[in-house]
Amino acid sequence: MLYRLDRVRKSFGEKVVLKSATWQHDPGRVVGLVGRNGAGKSTLLKVVQGLVEPDGGQLLLAGGTTFASLEQAVEPEGDEPLRAFVARAQEGLRGLEAELQRLEEAIAARGAAGEREAVEELLTEHDELRERFERGGGYEADSRVERVLLGIGLPAASWDAPVGTLSGGQKHRAQIARLLLTDASVLLLDEPTNHLDVAGIEFLEGWLVERKAAGQAALVVSHDRRFLNAVADRIVEVAHGELEEYPGDYEAYRRLKAERDRLRARAAEEQRRYVERTEEFIRRNIAGQKTRQAQGRRKMLAKIERIEAPREDANEVTFRFEEARRSGERVLEARAVEAGYPETGPLLPPVSLLLRRGDRVALWGPNGCGKTTLLKTLARVHPPLRGSVAFGTGVLVGYYDQEMADLAPGARVLDVVMDLDPTLTEGEARDFLALFDFRGDEVEQRIGTLSGGEKGRLSLARIVFGGANLLLLDEPTNHLDLDARERLEEALSDFEGAIAFVSHDRWFVDRLATHLLEVGREGVELHRGTYGDWTRRKSEAARPKEQPSGKAAAPAGGVSSRRPDRVAERQRQRALQRLAAIEAEIAAVEEALREVDRSLSDPDAYRDSLRVKRLAAERERLTSGLAERMAAWEEASRRLEQEVPA
Repeated sequence: MLYRLDRVRKSFGEKVVLKSATWQHDPGRVVGLVGRNGAGKSTLLKVVQGLVEPDGGQLLLAGGTTFASLEQAVEPEGDEPLRAFVARAQEGLRGLEAELQRLEEAIAARGAAGEREAVEELLTEHDELRERFERGGGYEADSRVERVLLGIGLPAASWDAPVGTLSGGQKHRAQIARLLLTDASVLLLDEPTNHLDVAGIEFLEGWLVERKAAGQAALVVSHDRRFLNAVADRIVEVAHGELEEYPGDYEAYRRLKAERDRLRARAAEEQRRYVERTEEFIRRNIAGQKTRQAQGRRKMLAKIERIEAPREDANEVTFRFEEARRSGERVLEARAVEAGYPETGPLLPPVSLLLRRGDRVALWGPNGCGKTTLLKTLARVHPPLRGSVAFGTGVLVGYYDQEMADLAPGARVLDVVMDLDPTLTEGEARDFLALFDFRGDEVEQRIGTLSGGEKGRLSLARIVFGGANLLLLDEPTNHLDLDARERLEEALSDFEGAIAFVSHDRWFVDRLATHLLEVGREGVELHRGTYGDWTRRKSEAARPKEQPSGKAAAPAGGVSSRRPDRVAERQRQRALQRLAAIEAEIAAVEEALREVDRSLSDPDAYRDSLRVKRLAAERERLTSGLAERMAAWEEASRRLEQEVPA
């Protein structure tokens, strides 16, 4: 155990954020923390760090457990060079290095003086210290700093720049780089992928996986589902003030959560029916010949621990994009468009693009390549420096600005919708805004007081209300929680008009895009297909070409890298046996699950509350075990396909 939350409670005024949070973080676990916006994820991170004192319960720490987080990170300021600022994360190693140098100087001095015993003692101390230095990666310290800086998106040209002169995004990346180099037991990361482009996110994924392999832990809050899939081996959901753990990555969590909710709903319904029948028996017989039986059943009912059905969150966002009118087939045509600003010139090469009805084009490329400027140019928010942008017949444009600069800070939430249609009544406007989780007095709030997530929902509400048939969206998922992202994806997938959008959310892009417009300073290229199709093509293009015979080229020296056939066959047989063993385990667990389900479906089971609790606990244990065995089967299958020659 690294630390444990035991029935932690925390409220802010009348709002209860955590009411009975119990969970334990074990060494070597990278855990994804998920939940709706406002559910308590950030509060939980602060409690773990000791930045917020719980109202009740306790935080238990194992000896030697240390934390590092962005909230506690040093703000980059002043004239210190970027590289030196990041390297200071390894001050412990620098101290060991200085001590080693001091010992070496002392050994030389004592040796020159002929003090053999003193030299032997110093040599022993030096060897012990050098071992610690090596284990900590001391000899790779400089290269680690460079690797992290480059990986996180801070090129060598910026390393000597004073940290105080960096942009906001660069400062954020500098803090992440410094955090990654610490030797803390647990990294606490709250939305670490913000301000990172895809290359930076993929580097961060690899770094966290390396830390995990070395036995180091992390607790990560992220709305990036592919990121959670890549790094997390556990998901903890914060909901209704409590914590629930699921083994596996984000996709496993969604499957297991759906299964747990289904079983709980069924068990709760069975219990409800049993309670109703029992209460009816008591009502009919409490004053008759069966009074004693009725009294006994009343006592039994009083002892039953009620099973709570899964609770739906009342505050849900509903997206439904409906076209006010159908556009023509050709929706948008850009001809040799140069996007940029008069003072800086074009940010990217000329772009020609024909967007047809039903197309969904993702503008894709690294940070700073001009994607947002290009989208604003296509939306006619910015005029092109050269070239032209033309909309097709009957096109209505809905533009989402990630900065939400088009929302007047002094206006009310209600005004945003009512200004779009003067015939709309206040009641109708309120009903519409409720679909976007603005209820009651919330519609009277001034836009300047809203959070980023609230502004994002309001901006999307305005687009939905307008009935656009061409959507131009700049990072539309940035401020949405995971549930809202998934509902937005569903709505956009059903939308029949055309969409061009910018997003760093790879899951969102993969689910939505029919084309990728790859944007870079060297050129612009349109790719047909999903994000997954594009990455597969890139991977295949990057693979070494096989020899004409189909055999891999022999390495230098002429030694073949292919194993003898008999060794490969033995290896393959062992892999197949391992797969068969896992399949047998899966079958056994599934049969045990069916047996528990049969017991839970028996109404008489609910007469014994302890038995029901035991069955429910056994059901959860078996479900978790099944998920772990399925993950092991998938990994064994992957290795068989990729690593063991047929």
